[in-house]
Amino acid sequence: MDKQMKGSSLKKIGALLPWLWLAAGYVLDMWFQLVPGKWIVDSDLASEMMLAKILNQEGSILSHSWYYSTELRVVNMQWFYRLGLLLFPDDWHLARTFGMAIALLVFIAAALLLAREIGLGSLSPWMAGALIWPFGMRYLVYAMYGGYYLIHMLLPMLTLALVFCSIHAQNRRPKVLCAVLACLAALGAGLNGVKVLMVFQAPFLLATMLLAVMALNSCGKTNWKDACRTCGTEMQLLAGALYTTVAAMAGYVINAKILAKSYSFKSFGGVTWSRPRDGLFELQRIIVDYFHEFGYTDGVGVFHFSGIASGLGLLIGIWLAFCIVRLLFRYRSLAVAERFMVLLLCSMIAVCGISFSYFQEYSQYFWFPSMPAAFAVMAIEIKTEKLHLPGERRTLAFLLAGALSICGINTVRQQIEHPALGRIGIDKVAYWLVDNGYSEGYATFWNGGCMTEITSGKLDIWYTNLRDDYNEGWLQPDYHLTRDPEKPFILIDTETDGPVDEVPLVQHGGCTEVYNDGRYVVYTYDSAEAMHAASDAEHAKTNENQNSDQ
Repeated sequence: MDKQMKGSSLKKIGALLPWLWLAAGYVLDMWFQLVPGKWIVDSDLASEMMLAKILNQEGSILSHSWYYSTELRVVNMQWFYRLGLLLFPDDWHLARTFGMAIALLVFIAAALLLAREIGLGSLSPWMAGALIWPFGMRYLVYAMYGGYYLIHMLLPMLTLALVFCSIHAQNRRPKVLCAVLACLAALGAGLNGVKVLMVFQAPFLLATMLLAVMALNSCGKTNWKDACRTCGTEMQLLAGALYTTVAAMAGYVINAKILAKSYSFKSFGGVTWSRPRDGLFELQRIIVDYFHEFGYTDGVGVFHFSGIASGLGLLIGIWLAFCIVRLLFRYRSLAVAERFMVLLLCSMIAVCGISFSYFQEYSQYFWFPSMPAAFAVMAIEIKTEKLHLPGERRTLAFLLAGALSICGINTVRQQIEHPALGRIGIDKVAYWLVDNGYSEGYATFWNGGCMTEITSGKLDIWYTNLRDDYNEGWLQPDYHLTRDPEKPFILIDTETDGPVDEVPLVQHGGCTEVYNDGRYVVYTYDSAEAMHAASDAEHAKTNENQNSDQ
């Protein structure tokens, strides 16, 4: 009896541990947002807060008074930040933290829903926890902290989960409702631009076609009607891929053909094919990039903590490759949903790998929308592998969770010490400017937006290239393009902008140094006209030099 009670208690503890691990990952993400994230702010992230404030003021979905950048992201993080600003209008840091807290909870719910619908059972919290732990540098910065790619993962997960919900629904009404909701999620992804169409919808369609063809070919039926009835789940998945792809394409057409005419942004529609010079070696490099995204880092000592974490990240990538191969060999023994997830991940790697090799545009974080499929495949391998010893599956899941935890802790530590985006010390100069009565000025883009968010909008920064007072366009209010700041200051970051004596706007005088901490230097002008005069003097000198060279 005592052994039975002890065994029952151990099972309960074992069932609870994945949920505790999931909660720990969420707490780590939120701690990073709340504490070090207060100053590790980059201008792309700050622009989301500026836009959210404008949208709240206007009560609109999109704004004509904002200059967007490379994407018109209709369904994105600004919706969560807008809610945060309603609660904390004078503290943008708390507003952003609150918005991200809600967004991550929605992300976790979508991951759990997808895991349940594909039959992961007790491994569902493990999959959601794996997605919430910040295992890699880019994953932390661009997904868990910045949120840039969180929506690009969330909407495909919702689309896929809702398609499965529609297939599993027993009655017509919930079946239709789930299909409609899946289309709405796909439409929202398409409204954000072409990205999700390429990295998810195209592989989704390809995977369901492969799944259906192989099922029809092996079902043993000799006419289409009987074959389609026998392969009902596969055909419903293909139908789900078709109607959600149509919805996503409709969203993209609205984005590219209608909204592009009314709002200022640079569309990715201009990306062209460009054959890679290294051919297959380029494709191999880009695909290897994907398997390095789980915590591997170049240039760290092998026997240091960072080196151990990097090695574990590499092993996780290798484990994923093993899972794909192993599941493909056991393809016929898998359930339909399990087969589909393997084919989906393979399709994503193939479509994205080839596309990234031939497109002009590529960054490693473009791979993030495939992360839910990757962890689903790892969970499917653990669930379906023929293991015989008691507790083997749980032990394997715990080992992977431990490896991801070490990678996540190392990533957070490294980003605090050497942030990839934020400017160390810029918070001090930003607060000094506010305390001394300054409100409007110039800075380069990557410094200007930081100071605006850090001061909760008290500093209004026009973007300049520091070679003249030309106002660089995007991710700022459009009034920056039509008027000058009054009594402006100009901030120079000597580490990224170069030495002060190489800045033409300073060389030609008309300004006074008011702040210098060794890295950041601030000059003030009596008026915008004085700054323009310095710029005109630089242009005159440049023209004179060009004429003399001729």
